Amino acid sequence: MNKKGIIIGLAIIAAAAAGICLPKRPEKLGNMGSRYSEQTTAVSDISFSGEAGERIKFSFRSDIVSGDLDIILFNSAGSEVYALDRAKELETFFTVDSSDTYVLAAECRDFIGDYEISVYRAD
Repeated sequence: MNKKGIIIGLAIIAAAAAGICLPKRPEKLGNMGSRYSEQTTAVSDISFSGEAGERIKFSFRSDIVSGDLDIILFNSAGSEVYALDRAKELETFFTVDSSDTYVLAAECRDFIGDYEISVYRAD
């Protein structure tokens, strides 16, 4: 082999190794957020598909001036499967039990403030 062939071969091996070793960005499934300056009672939601055994990542931040904000995950039958803890900032994971379409709802009651949440496929 000549020098040019060796260099090309090493470049291909390096590129393949980088693709294997570099961390992959999680797939974003959706996001939502709202800001309310007057007391508001409302529900916002997003839906996404999940496969059994898959890990879902939730990144959440809020600034609650008053009222209540609950972030709840429902399955397609409308049953609650997970509720996020109340926090100013939270990053948490949930492992999906069964393949389904899931709905993440932000339920505001007499709420003043803002929130933002992003949902990712962590696997």
